[in-house]
Amino acid sequence: MSTAPIPDPTETSVPPSPERPRWRVWLARYETPIWIGAMVLLLVFRWPVIKGYYYKATDALAPPSAIAWRTDVDAALAEARRDGKLVVVDFTADWCPPCLAMKHDVWPDARVARAVAERFVPVLIDTDRDGATTARYGIEGIPAVLVLDSAGAIVDRGAPLTAGGMVGFLARSSPAR
Repeated sequence: MSTAPIPDPTETSVPPSPERPRWRVWLARYETPIWIGAMVLLLVFRWPVIKGYYYKATDALAPPSAIAWRTDVDAALAEARRDGKLVVVDFTADWCPPCLAMKHDVWPDARVARAVAERFVPVLIDTDRDGATTARYGIEGIPAVLVLDSAGAIVDRGAPLTAGGMVGFLARSSPAR
């Protein structure tokens, strides 16, 4: 039996590791709160889209809207000329989750319906069924909401996904007369 010396744990042939950079120490300490904060921000800012996916997955029926939608832009433009109003056009599709969120949460809202009734002729365009109107106004993504003057020129464009956002958009696009 040989008697080999027992190594001293305090002696090592591996040099000591250099000090960790400050940013790595900071990241190790705050990584979890950063990820939680990022997820909360994502949920807050994308909530309408997430709700649209929920409505699509569950085939939830949208509440009835008080808005009397037209589907013919040219007839709506003639009506707008006659009544001294602007035209608001919602470009949508059945498969579009954010469009479904608007159908459930924006258009049935009483404030939105009141704003539309006071100053606009509303038009609903399904981009899958009316490609000519979609192309006419250069719509490349949906949802898209356009405000047109009575000649058909674009006054404003947007895609507000909340009722409050839509009320603000409509007020900005058509100041009270």
